Amino acid sequence: MIRLQQVAKIYSLGAVEVRALDGVTLPIGPGEFVALVGPSGCGKTTLLNLMAGIDRPTSGEVWLEGERLDRLSDDSLTCLRRSKVGIVYQFFNLLPTLTAKENVALPLLLNGLQRSDIEGRVERGLQRVGLMHRAEHWPHELSGGEQQRVAIARAIVAEPRVVLADEPTGNLDSVAGEAVLDLLARLHREQGQTIVLATHSQEAMKRAGRIVYLRDGRIEGLEER
Repeated sequence: MIRLQQVAKIYSLGAVEVRALDGVTLPIGPGEFVALVGPSGCGKTTLLNLMAGIDRPTSGEVWLEGERLDRLSDDSLTCLRRSKVGIVYQFFNLLPTLTAKENVALPLLLNGLQRSDIEGRVERGLQRVGLMHRAEHWPHELSGGEQQRVAIARAIVAEPRVVLADEPTGNLDSVAGEAVLDLLARLHREQGQTIVLATHSQEAMKRAGRIVYLRDGRIEGLEER
């Protein structure tokens, strides 16, 4: 499903070069649940951004379902993300001027779906995360855990092949965080999506089938569970 081959990413900060990733090779199979683990600054978010085609490697190859992302145009990458990749962020990134239902519908509107198709999909997405009763609420009327569940519904509403989650419990208390992790694990079981999760959470690691340990931009170890 995803393959990174000898990937390096270097950022230039004035005269200083920061090597965020250094020769990472990592295959991820269809239907895997993989946790990326390591201290802050180890390269977890950079790795997710490369998998999503949000960023491009300085060198090496990034593949998603047989397409080499680092060679695609920006427009092609945008289309690929809309159809194949769902992204969940630490800070929710809900639009404050849209209701929960409208936030979830946004990817489908961008994909040009008919309104009749959108309504059914949005309803199913909110039902999957247990928030149909909050569909008409604004983000500021939702708890942090509810906002993150809306963000997950938005990420899965287009039925992507891959879900990438960047510290999805980082802004939540332990109870809300565990509920979000249970939701991701359930969606993985029921929908068979490939999930890659960047995390510091021990609870998140328990739900993964494979753990990739990162340090200083390199893979330090792998653990099968």
